[in-house]
Formats: sequence, structure tokens, C-alpha cells
Amino acid sequence: MPIKLTATTISLLAALSTAGLAQADQPHNTANAISLDENHPDSFRHFSAELPKMRERAAQINTDFGLHVSEIEKGLFFVTDLVYQSAFLVTDAGVVVFDAPPSFGEGLRKAIQIAAPNKPITHLIMSHGHSDHNGGGHMFADIANLEILAARQVAETLDRHPLKGVPNPTRTFEDALELDIGGVPISLRTTTFHAEDTDVLIYLPAQKFLMAIDTITPGEVPFMNFGATTDITGYLESFDTFLAYDFDHFLSGHVSVLGTRQDVLTTRDYAFDVRDTVLGLMPSFDAHVMDGLSAVEFQNANLAYRYAMERIRDTCAAEIVDRWQDELSVVDLWADSHCETLVLFQIMH
Repeated sequence: MPIKLTATTISLLAALSTAGLAQADQPHNTANAISLDENHPDSFRHFSAELPKMRERAAQINTDFGLHVSEIEKGLFFVTDLVYQSAFLVTDAGVVVFDAPPSFGEGLRKAIQIAAPNKPITHLIMSHGHSDHNGGGHMFADIANLEILAARQVAETLDRHPLKGVPNPTRTFEDALELDIGGVPISLRTTTFHAEDTDVLIYLPAQKFLMAIDTITPGEVPFMNFGATTDITGYLESFDTFLAYDFDHFLSGHVSVLGTRQDVLTTRDYAFDVRDTVLGLMPSFDAHVMDGLSAVEFQNANLAYRYAMERIRDTCAAEIVDRWQDELSVVDLWADSHCETLVLFQIMH
């Protein structure tokens, strides 16, 4: 049966819907849909530009096939199309590829040919099984005797949900695997911070190179919901795992910037700030629910609950944007999703 709201209730709801925004003293609510209409209250023009210090670090396309390719350590090459990232290692035994994003097209094969002419591609190591990072594995399907390495859980997922044209892993491992390919040590370790099954940390100790995909975006706050993680606890705990390694280069899979140890530290501090801000606001959650219930005359508990969640989220986002807008890019774009992720987590825990 439809619920009839009185004029008083409707006016109270209108006040509730704007209370959090007014308190936050923001010109717009970043959780709203973005409009391309310059005159709309949620126009894209209300969002901050990327910080100059981030833009200065951005890689530039330096090939005629749409990729940036650079040798970051002897034999170790960083590759990006400015949205996705990958790497490959040239050894005496052949070339090892770390992830194959489909957005690269045939460019990755061309980059390898330029960097290591006549060297065979011997290994493809998968960080995880998501299509946007390894759906380009079909580009290597024609290579005879190619060894494709993945964690056992990833291989099982791919067996149930194969990536189109991508060969199945030929070698799997459980918790960790130590490799020596052409005299270069490579360490693989399973952990959880993003994928629904497992993630693989890829570490090259001689090159001080650590690869952890879908974690941070150097120079920016993380993508929405902390890199769309399926495990917020694992995500927050992952920073200690990363920082236990001795690394200078951190490849996180997205944007054009190759990360550093400082980028990991900065993102850790940002993520923990969001967590602590939400924790500080959650004691007022029940009071917000009661305000909402009173406004709807106890006729729509879901509406009251949503109001409480949005009140905490928006207050958190306003504080986070204020503290981080000069430190990391796009904080006003994603802070609301980070706050909401932690609000939901705290409600369930």
C-alpha cells in the first residue's frame, strides 16, 4: 500500500536532504551524477583540475603505436597507454611479461620486439584474472611453449569464466613461488586486497620493483571504493604487506605514473584518514536514523537509514576533501565513494 506523506513530512525531508550539504559548506554534492551542462548544479566544472605536481609526473606516449615504453632498470621496461600499466623483463633466457591489458592491442608485442629483437617471449605472469588487466593475453596465444603462471585460485576462476582467446595458465602455485628466469630472481606471493579470489604480488628484488594491481593511483586518491576492492579489510592491511618489501618502483596498474614508495605511504595515510574520519562520525549514526524516522513519521525506515548513511558520508567527504585537496588529485571526485565504503563496512562490523 503506498505511503502518503504529509506536507509537513515532505518539507522535513527536503530539509534533511540538504542539511548535510549545507553543514559541509560545499557548492555541490560530489556523490551526485555529474552533468556536462556547465550551468547545472552538478556541472563537471565544479570539480577540481588534476594537481600540477601530478601532471608533471605523467608519462607521455613515445611510440607510434600509442604506448609509453621506458626502461626503468636494466632489462626492466614499464609500459602504459596512460590508463593501464604493464611491464616486461628481458633476461638471457627470454622475455617475461607481467600482465597483458587488452587496451594495449598489439602494441605490447611491438614494444617487446623493439626492446629485445629476436628474444623469445617465454613467460606471462598474471597478477589476477580480471579481463581489463589480462584479457590481452590472447596476443600471446600463438607463442609455442609459453609458460603462463597464475595463482591456483585465479586459474580455477578462469576455468569457470575464461577470458576470450586467452590461453589457460600452464603453471599454478598456492601461497608463494620463487623463480629464477635467465639469472633474474622473481618472487610471487598470493594475498587479498582487490580480486574476489586472490591477488598476486610480483617482486623483483634486484630491480627493487613491486607490482600490486588495482591498489593505488600515484598522485591521485584511489579509484572509487578504494580501487573497487572486494575486501576492504584486506585492502587496508595490504599497506603493511607492501611496505615490508624493499622497493623503489611500484606498479599499480592504472594511470600513467609509475609509483614510488612515497606514493604507497601517502595513499596509506589517506585511506587511514578516511577510516578514522568515519569511525569518529559513526557514534552519531543512530541519532541521524531517528531524525529521519521522525521526518517520515516512522513510515519509511529505508529512507531514514539512507539519510543517516548519506549524512555520515557527506560530512566525511567534506572533511577529507578539505584536508587532501592540495595533496592528491581527484579527491573531490572519489572521496564520497571512499567514505561510503567505510560507512557500510562499519555498519556491518
